Amino acid sequence: MEYKLNIKGFFENEQELHDTVKRRKICYDSEPYYRTKKGELIQIGYQLNIYGTFPEDHKNATPDDPEFTNVLRDVRRVAEALSNTCDPLHMCEATILDSGTVTYAHERKMRPDVTVHIPVFDQQNYGHPVDDKIRNTLEMAGRILEGAGVQKTRWQE
Repeated sequence: MEYKLNIKGFFENEQELHDTVKRRKICYDSEPYYRTKKGELIQIGYQLNIYGTFPEDHKNATPDDPEFTNVLRDVRRVAEALSNTCDPLHMCEATILDSGTVTYAHERKMRPDVTVHIPVFDQQNYGHPVDDKIRNTLEMAGRILEGAGVQKTRWQE
């Protein structure tokens, strides 16, 4: 079964989505999401990180640069579209957090990245340990992003 990113209200059409993903070289990864309970760390979900970058010839990749706002806007549109792709995902209108900084990672060849984070956990029963439903939600989110052209971990032409 194929699931698609719900782009309504975020992109005019699929072509605009694909052009944005390609222009910003959008990719994603995930990491554990924890909470503390009685002094003990419990993994309750994941944090899905969506990255986009500046044009290759861009020289001033800082949060003060006007282009930062454009990159953040484009990455955030992809994140919001994913967050609003409800069934079968349990992420409907999840909280989306902007990093507000430019980061560099070896995984993405030290390019300047703007990041948006989406926590993936059971929003109805907050705090319980990761279960199959949460793992399946993360896996489905990855498939939906990849179906839209977003690449896992790093951008490869």
